Amino acid sequence: MTDFLIVGGGSAGCVLANRLSATGAEVRLVESGRDTPPGAVPADVEDLYPRSYYNSAYMWRGLQADQGGDGSGVKSDFLQGRVMGGGSSVMGMMAVRGLPGDYDRWNVRGWAWDDVLPYFRRLESDRDFGGPLHGADGPVAIRRHRVEEWPPFCRAVGAAAERRGWALVDDMNGSFEDGYCRIPISGTLAGRVSSASAYLDAHTRARPNLTIEARTTVERLLFEGDRCVGVTVVTRDGRREARHAQHVVLSAGAIHSPVLLQRSGVGPAALLKRLGVTPLLAREGVGANLQNHPIAYLATHLTERARQSPLLRPQFNAGLRWSSALDGGSDGDMMTLVINKSSWHGLGEAVASVGTCLVAPHSRGSVAATSAHHDGAAPDVRFRMLTDPRDMERMVAGLQLAVELMGDEAVRGLRHELFAAGFSRVVRRLNQPGLANLLVTRAIAGLLDGPDQLRRLMITYGIAERDVDEQRMRTREWAAATVRRRTFGTYHPAGTCRMGAASDDGAVVDPRCAVHGLQGLSVVDASIMPAVPRGNTNIPAIMVAERAAELLAAG
Repeated sequence: MTDFLIVGGGSAGCVLANRLSATGAEVRLVESGRDTPPGAVPADVEDLYPRSYYNSAYMWRGLQADQGGDGSGVKSDFLQGRVMGGGSSVMGMMAVRGLPGDYDRWNVRGWAWDDVLPYFRRLESDRDFGGPLHGADGPVAIRRHRVEEWPPFCRAVGAAAERRGWALVDDMNGSFEDGYCRIPISGTLAGRVSSASAYLDAHTRARPNLTIEARTTVERLLFEGDRCVGVTVVTRDGRREARHAQHVVLSAGAIHSPVLLQRSGVGPAALLKRLGVTPLLAREGVGANLQNHPIAYLATHLTERARQSPLLRPQFNAGLRWSSALDGGSDGDMMTLVINKSSWHGLGEAVASVGTCLVAPHSRGSVAATSAHHDGAAPDVRFRMLTDPRDMERMVAGLQLAVELMGDEAVRGLRHELFAAGFSRVVRRLNQPGLANLLVTRAIAGLLDGPDQLRRLMITYGIAERDVDEQRMRTREWAAATVRRRTFGTYHPAGTCRMGAASDDGAVVDPRCAVHGLQGLSVVDASIMPAVPRGNTNIPAIMVAERAAELLAAG
């Protein structure tokens, strides 16, 4: 019988498959999406510019969430990777750990900063920095671009930040003060390093005790009494089969891990009754505590001399980490992302943006299954972003700072009109890869590079919804209205199966990642984080899996 069955080949699942099979245990990895083995990684996945982010073939279909800051509850598409490597294969490759206090404030035994630092070091091969805070021989290559390599718009915003008192932070994973940062990315000079490429290389895949089963969807967990003994799956050819194991590990992410528990009878009692699922264990915290980083973009059309060179592929090079000093704020609770190239196509090359991101939110949401079957309706995902007024105030301050930076003398000469940007249906449609969109966006970009009057008309009436008055943009009223209308979620869901004591009904797993009240079942992914880190979730999720693999192997 299989020793470990891992549900989900995302950022955490690939790590577990590697580390647990290395101990000699029989391991089966089940992934709902397509596999990307060595030698067959799609070009858009491998690209250092994250073109795979725009390819719907790698995403869960029909998944939506209420992402806005307007409190309307209106849902829009929410992207989550359904491909080997999960989010690490489709997102922007930012390799930011967060701050040491993130892990200390989890207040979970064995997961403070000093406890997790060895696992951050274990996972990485940092090409720029060494010493006690960095690893040199881990599977994930991490690098940054030098300031002199940054494209012109990034350098100009950096100069504007420096004039306002922020110094350059060379190593934001080892120096934790506020400042204008060189963004670390998980990549080599040649391409993306995903969890799949880092941990499921040819040598690992050749192990006879590792089975990888792609395009296979786990429907629910199987139990004998309070012990999980396996899962039911729907195979790529539509057959429903059982897979048995001594130990099942959910690594399906902060959206799908709690949904699988709920469909299997583990979750809030009222929800299980509504689903018509036979209750196995009432646990109110399953699907609660959902968190995400809200973001709002201020964009501009660039002069030709300010654009990113085709020789520099990554989307993320520079950003400003700063402290809001407002009610509910903390050190480094805000991140201003500076993007010189906003999409893969011709129009994206001409549009830059400054993104205001709240990385220490107080607002909390929930995830709930809406069907007892995997092929039923998509889960009900409610982020409830900015419902805590402290979050709203900090986002408004961040957007005001973005307007200020855009108005700096170093930046003004590189840009034209400002406008608040969002991922509307039209933008999403244009971002889909293909020849037609390549030609259409190139044509739009050509018109925008034409006469000033034509560009102003196109931006004012076609892109910015007449919202291009820079004098009005400097008011708090404009910033507050724009935050409410234009905020949406990053792709960093966390917290829905959080760690904590068994006596805490809001906790789902213990400090060893085992589900409270059950045997043979663990959860290992971003869902177990009590609070989302002040950084990106990919590298922290890999860290969680590195530590959990050691705990699981120890028994």
